[in-house]
Amino acid sequence: MNEPRVDPWLVLRTRSRHENTVESVLQQKRIIAYLPKRKVVRCWKERKRTVEMPLFPGYVFVRPRANQYEGMRYIHGSCGFVLADNKPATMPEKDLHAVKMLVDSGAALTVESELIAGKCVKFVAGPFMGVEGELVWIKNQKLLVINVDLVGGSVRVEVDREEISVL
Repeated sequence: MNEPRVDPWLVLRTRSRHENTVESVLQQKRIIAYLPKRKVVRCWKERKRTVEMPLFPGYVFVRPRANQYEGMRYIHGSCGFVLADNKPATMPEKDLHAVKMLVDSGAALTVESELIAGKCVKFVAGPFMGVEGELVWIKNQKLLVINVDLVGGSVRVEVDREEISVL
């Protein structure tokens, strides 16, 4: 028997600070949309206030049915799909489910778009200043594990985030 076809999750780009508007219009058009948000403390005129901000600024996840693509063409604040090989890039269900679990957990979330495993980094302070390496793993917000090629081998060392810059 054929399994029911499940429409893929796609990534829709938005103009800066238009994520909520785009999500709202998509929902009005009955297009499944998901905008993951995190709580952030902002200060205005000596007052602190907790606000919800997009976890991934400039992006909304959508799951349109085949007959809904035309209705997505003219949404104020939308900039089109993220593309891969000239086709809308799909977001694996398991990855989006993981994002939802993190958001629903209530944990303090931050997105480090520069600190991705495999990126080349350079020590800009501390005892390893000037040494370049590859980011292997983010241990926590303050420590990183860097793979540094020395004498034909690798050395892993933990450093403070402030001691490195991304190349």
